[in-house]
Amino acid sequence: MEFETRFPLIFYILSKYRFRFWSVKDIKKYQEKKTKGIARYALEHSKFFKEHYNNYNVSEFLSLPIVDKKIMMDNLTEYNTLGLNKDDLINFALNIEKTRDFSMRFNGINIGMSSGTSGNKGIVITTKEEENYIKAMYASRLVLPKGEKINCAFILRVNTPAFNYSQSGNKLTYINQLQPIEKTIEQLEKLNPNIVSAPPSMLKILATELQKGRLKISPKLLYSYAEILYPEVKEYLENNFRCEVHEVYQGSEGYYALTCRHGNLHINEDMVFFELLDEKGLPTKDGEPCHKLLVTDLHKKSQPIIRYELNDIITISKEKCGCGSNFRVIKQIQGRADDMFWGIRTDTKEPQFIFQDYISRTIISISEDIEEYQAIQDSYTEIILRIQLRKGSNKEKIKEQLTQKLKKVFSKHHCVEPEIKVTFCLPLLNKRSNKLIRIKCNIGEKNE
Repeated sequence: MEFETRFPLIFYILSKYRFRFWSVKDIKKYQEKKTKGIARYALEHSKFFKEHYNNYNVSEFLSLPIVDKKIMMDNLTEYNTLGLNKDDLINFALNIEKTRDFSMRFNGINIGMSSGTSGNKGIVITTKEEENYIKAMYASRLVLPKGEKINCAFILRVNTPAFNYSQSGNKLTYINQLQPIEKTIEQLEKLNPNIVSAPPSMLKILATELQKGRLKISPKLLYSYAEILYPEVKEYLENNFRCEVHEVYQGSEGYYALTCRHGNLHINEDMVFFELLDEKGLPTKDGEPCHKLLVTDLHKKSQPIIRYELNDIITISKEKCGCGSNFRVIKQIQGRADDMFWGIRTDTKEPQFIFQDYISRTIISISEDIEEYQAIQDSYTEIILRIQLRKGSNKEKIKEQLTQKLKKVFSKHHCVEPEIKVTFCLPLLNKRSNKLIRIKCNIGEKNE
C-alpha cells in the first residue's frame, strides 16, 4: 500500500483538502501519476494484465486496451493480484447469499457479489486496507447533520462488513430491503434515525408510508443510491420528508461521486479517473451525454479497475459548483446504455436510440395522478407501460394521453410509432437485483 492509503487518518485529511482546494491542474497531475502507477502495478502483479498489456506502453495510459465485466470475470483467477481462485470466490459469495451472513470474510478479505440488473455475476474483492481508506474518503465528504451523532439506517438488499459501524456514539444499522414493509417500519421507528439511506424506489415507498401516517420518523437527511434518482422522485421525497436528499453514485467497480452541501454530484476525482467518450472515441464535451464511459480506480490493487467500461451514460455540467470545488459535477445520470429505447427510422430503416429521459419525462408530465411507472420495450414496435395511479383517477383519459404522447416521442425522432400497451398495476422489481428499473429495454439485438 502507498503512504496515503496506508493510514486512514492521513487519507481522510488529504481527501478533505483535495476536494476543497485542488485546482484543475492539480487534479490532472494527480490522475496522470496515479493512472500510470496503477497500470504498472497491474502489469507486475497480475498474470492477466501482463498478457493484456503485452506490446503496450503503460506510460501511454490512454492507449491501453479496455476491459469490461465479462473480461474480468472470465479471467478472475489471473486478473486479481492476491492469488485468489475464481471458483473459490464464487462459492464463498454464493454461500453468503444463501446464509445471509454478511459478516463472513475470505481469509480476512471482504468478498461481495454483484448480480447487476442483467444477472451477470460479478465478484468484488476488497482488502481491509482498501476498506479503511474508502471509509476515510466517505467520512471526509458525506454531508451529515450538524452537531449530531450519526444514527443512520442503511437499507439495501445485501450488507457488507465494510460498512458495519458503531463507534463513539455514531452508528450505522443495516435493514434488509427484502423483508416485509411492516418489519422495516417497525425497525425504523425503533431506531429513529437522523439519516435514512436506501435506493430511491425504497425511499419513495417510505415517503408514501409517511404521508399516510403509517411511518413516524423525522430524519434530517436522506441518501439515495443503487438506482437512478429521477428529479421527480427527489422532489417527492423532499416534499414528504421535508429534508435534503443527497446522492451516492457508486458501483461494484468504484466509488464514483457524492453530492456536496450545495446538492451537486461531484466526481471523486482523487478516487477514480473518468473518461467520457463520444461515438468516435474522442472526449465528450461538457453538457453533452457520453457515448461510452470508462473508469479507472486510482488506488485499488487487489482487483485493478483500469479503463473499465461502465454501461452508464452521464453528462458533465458546464458550470462550476458554488461550493468552490474543482471536482467535476455530474449534471445528469441518463441511465444505463442497455436501457435506452430504440426505434426504427422511417427514412433509413436503421435503429435509432432514444434516451430514457425523453420516455420518463413524457410519462410523468401527463398527470399528477401517476404515482409510479415502468416502461418496458420488448421490440422496436411494442412498449408495455405499468402505471400505478391514485384512487379515483381517470384511467381512460390517462391511457389515451400516454399512448399519444409516447408515440409522438418516436415520431419526433423520425421513427416508426410503436404500439403502446398500458396496464394499471404496480411496477415489477428486477428478480435478480430487486431494483426498480423504470425504463427497461429487452431488445437483445439492438446494437448488433
